[in-house]
Amino acid sequence: MTVLDKSAPAGLDPAAVRKVERADRRAQLFAVVREAMAQCGFPAEGYRFKVVALDADGWRYLVLVDLAPALEASEADPGPVQGLVAVAAKMRAGVVVEGVYWRPAAAEAEAAAPPAAAG
Repeated sequence: MTVLDKSAPAGLDPAAVRKVERADRRAQLFAVVREAMAQCGFPAEGYRFKVVALDADGWRYLVLVDLAPALEASEADPGPVQGLVAVAAKMRAGVVVEGVYWRPAAAEAEAAAPPAAAG
């Protein structure tokens, strides 16, 4: 027996509707992060980021930001980014951003590199 989702239009699979809604919230969060980063002085080529869903329906997220080495010593301020992202994400998409985590891009390269062979 299946439970019908009242928000899904007749004839559409509720699971498919939820998947599309989740993808839409995620896309809105990506836009929010890009806008907040630009507002705080981070050029688009100076960082990469990922959003990680903390729940199956995509209502709670973490944002993981990898900074380019050139930005580590720049005047761009990461302090207000989390607040901007959290407020805008809640207002625009109804999602909660639990935190924004930063790391230098060099740390990402080290983590991805294969271990050196002992010789």
